[in-house]
Order: sequence, then C-alpha cells, then structure tokens
Amino acid sequence: MLKHGSGNIRGRPAPRERITRRGALALPPALPLALTLTLALTLALGLALPLSAQTVSPPIAEYQEKAGSSFQLVNGSIFPLAVVLEVKGFDITDRGEVVDAPLDTTRLRVKLSATSFRIPPRSTYTVFYEASGDSLPAWFQIMAALSGARTDNGINLRILLPHVVYLNQKAPLRRESVAVRRFEVDPAHGKARALLENTGSELGRVLELTFDSPAGDSRSGGLPLLPGRKRWVELDWQRAAPPTRLAIRTAKFTLDTSIVAAPPALQMADSTGSTDAPPSGARSGR
Repeated sequence: MLKHGSGNIRGRPAPRERITRRGALALPPALPLALTLTLALTLALGLALPLSAQTVSPPIAEYQEKAGSSFQLVNGSIFPLAVVLEVKGFDITDRGEVVDAPLDTTRLRVKLSATSFRIPPRSTYTVFYEASGDSLPAWFQIMAALSGARTDNGINLRILLPHVVYLNQKAPLRRESVAVRRFEVDPAHGKARALLENTGSELGRVLELTFDSPAGDSRSGGLPLLPGRKRWVELDWQRAAPPTRLAIRTAKFTLDTSIVAAPPALQMADSTGSTDAPPSGARSGR
C-alpha cells in the first residue's frame, strides 16, 4: 500500500553522474527539453532564480524487474509550492539528448501515492510509488511541475524536476554486447569522442568511461546503454598526444581496448557503416 508524506527513500539509487555547467547553473546533463528551455530563457533574461532551493532526490534510480520506492521533493524557498506529478515515457538519442515520449501503459504500470499536493516553505515532501512491467527492460520519468516560486524581479516561475526510473531485466548486460563503433579526436576543440553500441536486448549502465594515454587520462560519469542503441560519449582532451586506450567499466565487467591513430582523426572500423559525430560541445547524456 502506498504511503503519503515524508519518509525514508528506499531502493537503490543510480550512481551519481557527471554535472554539466549551463551558464551560472549546475544542471544534470540531458535534462528534458522543457526544463532546458525554461532555464535557458531564465538565464537569457538575466532573472535571479535560486534553483538549488527546489530539488528532487534522487534524480535517477534503478531497480531490478519492479520498484516499490520513493523520492523526495525539497522546497528550500520562502514560498509555498503547488506540485503536480505526471508519469511520462522518454527516449535518449545517440547524442545523449532526452526526448519526451508517451508512457506505454500497455506494458508498464506505475502507481503514485499522490498526483498533486502543496509543499510549505523550507519543507520536504516524499512521494511513494510502485512500478512493474510486462516486458523488461523499461524506463520512465515522474515529472514534478512546481509552481509558486518567484524571481527577485517578481516573475512567477514553473519549475520541472524529473525523477527518472530504470527497471532492469534480471540478466545483466553482457560484455560481448558492447562495441566501440568509432573513436575520434578533435584537437581544434580539445575533444575526444567515442561511439558505443549495445547490440544486445539488455539495458546496461556504463559506470565510467576512460580515455587513457601515457600523458594522462579523461573520465566520464555514468550513462545508460539502451538495448539495440548507439551512444556518443564526448570528453575534454587537451593533451598533445591522442589517447591510446579506451576503457568501459560496468558493474559486471570492464572492456579495455587499444586505439590506433589514423590521421586526420582517430577512427575505429565500423562494419555497420559510419555515424555522424556530435558537434563539439554536445552533451554526453546521463
């Protein structure tokens, strides 16, 4: 039975992931488009927005087969906030961008302890939920729309905070299902990028990806590998010499491979055909 109000967060949150800077704000990479546009407009107008006062914890959670858990919404502002929750599907492009999608209710069931409520100033509200699917893996987001906050200029704001849930299949991602399809170095912009592919039917998570060389290395945070999908990962690379090795670490295995330079860029053969690289500075996704 679902509870209401505050309580301890249950379940296993996903590992904390790399934060991408957007102007003066620290934002999780690959936020839903609506939130990204809201924040971009706020920054462009020069409005004072204490986003750190409104948070969701944890922002991402992973469970095996089904979930019976909770997340917390924190209102650290001096304003009472009205909250409306909506369960939505989403997809992730090969460039790590999150795209909203309808929830597939034919195979995924999600129950919330509440769908609308108010959070008093400087208070926390805990939302409990249950989720299960007829076929796995599956993923969805619980989008919290918070209204009632205002900028220092007196403009009313509507803030969107997603709690993202992954329901993993019982069998883990296999080592042989992960392939590196392409590797590039962009010296002009100080970037190195790799195109990964999950050729299997299992959802998996990269805990860390490393570009390595005798002169040093560069490491990414975590990101999901959706079944049957490709995913670019781009990191800063300011060293004169290119990376010589690429390592992909998951919870069950580490894939370590050497990289051979092939001017004018580093590239690994892709038997399935080439895929355009993301523009320099593109987000690596969550």
